[in-house]
Amino acid sequence: MKRKLKGITIPYLYYDKSKNYTYYIYKDKEYTNLDKLFTDFVGSYLTYHFNINEKTHEVHNLSEVLEALLKNKKSFSIPKNYKEEYSKEEYAYITKLQDRLLNEKLKIENNQLYEHKFTIKNIFEYRLFKFTKEIFEKYKKIAIPKKIHSNIFNHDYYVVAGSAYESIYHALDEVFDDSLYYQFGGTKKENNRSHFHSHNFDDLISLIFERSSKFKIHVFQQEFYSKQELEFLNKLADKLKKMKFHSVERNIDELDYEEYFYLKDNKKYLSLLIHNIRFYKEDKKYRNDVLNSHKI
Repeated sequence: MKRKLKGITIPYLYYDKSKNYTYYIYKDKEYTNLDKLFTDFVGSYLTYHFNINEKTHEVHNLSEVLEALLKNKKSFSIPKNYKEEYSKEEYAYITKLQDRLLNEKLKIENNQLYEHKFTIKNIFEYRLFKFTKEIFEKYKKIAIPKKIHSNIFNHDYYVVAGSAYESIYHALDEVFDDSLYYQFGGTKKENNRSHFHSHNFDDLISLIFERSSKFKIHVFQQEFYSKQELEFLNKLADKLKKMKFHSVERNIDELDYEEYFYLKDNKKYLSLLIHNIRFYKEDKKYRNDVLNSHKI
């Protein structure tokens, strides 16, 4: 583990370019399983039950429920006595997904398929080029996400429509015309654009770390969660407050983007170089500030 990543006491989401994978780091350990991470950090996580051929199974990540459904579309069911473990949104999403699977309605859009051509850039990222090309050639006609193991990066991925994803949620987004929805923060007015939201629970958690000062679930937002999910999120928020964790937020100036495209379109290359150097320094400082905020 890199020296700069040691001493982290608040779970930190990190993309490891060499491994082509994203994971959390906490107390010098790497976590890809949220159940293990938050059992260590706050003492508990979540539990979901479902049936396969009338046999009940217990898992601790919603992604595992979706994976079981993809593998067992005909025999999968959620018993009534476990329905409350899921939010209304989640239950509806699962029900609709099962219907699409049974009726073979998950489709690949033509514009999702593209060739992977070798360029000079690939010399420096050859493993990634080889990986993406291999995935495209083997799985370009796969319309139902499938879990595979990559020997190139020694990690599991979900493949669909010629692309690979770390998250089953993102893989499903490519072929399923529905998504999950979780909302928090903002004002008490329901129709207000100040709210934050996520389309899967894993990304919601990472968003809470990015916007911890704005995290609050209003009464009207509780409908997007199950009771156990609300309890977990409140426990996580309380833990962060007790540890006096404050997320580092980045204020992006739209004028910077306008300036970038103006300089690029008008071929003002020297000014563009100076602009990019300044942006790189600001971005590096921001990333360092975020990392240090997770070392309390």
